[in-house]
Amino acid sequence: MDRFAKFLALGFGSGLAPKAPGTFGTLAGVVIVVLTSQLPYFFNAALFVLLLVSGVWAADRYEKLTGKKDASEVVIDEIAAYFMIYLFIPANLITVIIGFVLFRIFDIAKPYPIKKLEKIDGGLGVMADDIMAGLYSTVILGILYLAYASFFSHI
Repeated sequence: MDRFAKFLALGFGSGLAPKAPGTFGTLAGVVIVVLTSQLPYFFNAALFVLLLVSGVWAADRYEKLTGKKDASEVVIDEIAAYFMIYLFIPANLITVIIGFVLFRIFDIAKPYPIKKLEKIDGGLGVMADDIMAGLYSTVILGILYLAYASFFSHI
């Protein structure tokens, strides 16, 4: 079970990238979004819950096994949070790219209260700050998406 927890926490290996593991973890999220974008909403919602719950468990287990708090190689949080965006926004080439950029900006900059959420102990803290970054990304991407759709519906 410990090997599976590590595999999951490390984003199926994407977190082992020597540079920018969070970016590579988010790219793993892009792959999952693209592969599941045509599936029924219920399936994607269930997958998100599975990623969220198993992510908390795996990140918590990884911390206990390694003694590292919120280790940079743990990227299941990026994967789950990025995936969450597309529960609310349709996935297409443009939204996937803009969502990726927005999510990385919020995940790196950590505006209030994202930075505070990092202080929560264990796997819940690992996941919470990225989920908030994903929520911020969802709101901004949603506004852009609606503005785009509104603009082009009048032409």
